[in-house]
Amino acid sequence: MFKTILMSGLLSSMLLLSGCGDDNNEGESRLETQQMLDNGDFAGVISKLESTATTRDDYINLASAYMGKAGLTLTRIITSITSSDDTEDNGFSSFVKGISESSSPTAISDLGKANDFYRKVIGDRCVLNRTLSASERDVCLYVGLANTSRAAVTIDLITEDIASFGIEGDGEEDYKLKASACALEFAFNGNTGEDCNITQDGNVTFTVLNRTYDKINIDVNGTVEQFQYLIDNNRTVLTKGYCSNTDFSTRTENTVNGYYVCPINESPNEEDITTTGVLVEVLNGGLSALNGAATDDIKSDIDEFKCEVLGGTYENEDCNISLDTQIDEQSIIDYLNKENK
Repeated sequence: MFKTILMSGLLSSMLLLSGCGDDNNEGESRLETQQMLDNGDFAGVISKLESTATTRDDYINLASAYMGKAGLTLTRIITSITSSDDTEDNGFSSFVKGISESSSPTAISDLGKANDFYRKVIGDRCVLNRTLSASERDVCLYVGLANTSRAAVTIDLITEDIASFGIEGDGEEDYKLKASACALEFAFNGNTGEDCNITQDGNVTFTVLNRTYDKINIDVNGTVEQFQYLIDNNRTVLTKGYCSNTDFSTRTENTVNGYYVCPINESPNEEDITTTGVLVEVLNGGLSALNGAATDDIKSDIDEFKCEVLGGTYENEDCNISLDTQIDEQSIIDYLNKENK
């Protein structure tokens, strides 16, 4: 599915992602920015433009730089798309795997910022069903791409083995993915989820953030391994590795005595990044943006994926559930459980 959608747009809008500017911009500065993007100096582009950005060109270049900083240059994206296997209707899960293999450790935050800058150019026009110009469709394509890639990285973070996600295998469960789904359900509605043993474990304050989170421990089917989660405002906080609650520079991939699962967000000035917050936003706004960029002959592919996430059946270009239905937390929980082979 995504190979068809994205290749049809990517090849027609390569200049957009590479950051080409309008003729009205000063040529020398534009060329310098373009060379920095071409050379992979994404931090340089961000440093040059972020504090002074006011034009469409600036926002497109900054979005491109943040996409690159996330590990998702045009070459990487096309490689992920063209290597995906659509033969058994698993193109999306293959795309998820490809993006996860390419993405950087800061991809979750970087892709969010890329989306913010694209939206400074396009606003809400991608999801308002308005007639779009060719250049606006290009921007909508990348809004959808940034969000969908963010979903891929999120799914990678909450699984033990992203290679098996959504692919028929030997029937063995990914215990981490199962525990993650149970944590989402517990945070959302207080239910423990099937086959999960949940223990509430007090709370922890990360002093750098000045935020306190509830802690829960989860094991699946009596497994020896125990998975830890942080909850805030009835949502699980996206984490990566372990760290002390006083210093994020101690972040490590392995458990250490006295360390806690470590939030992705390290800035007290930014909102927490939550699992369902990212996935719900992506699978509603992201798919809508892709729909705005797609031609009529491939809109059915997008509809089919949304129908699948909603738990419906898609036949003869029709879903037995209204596609006007918004994907919510329970939809995400059910979908993750379904895709856990």
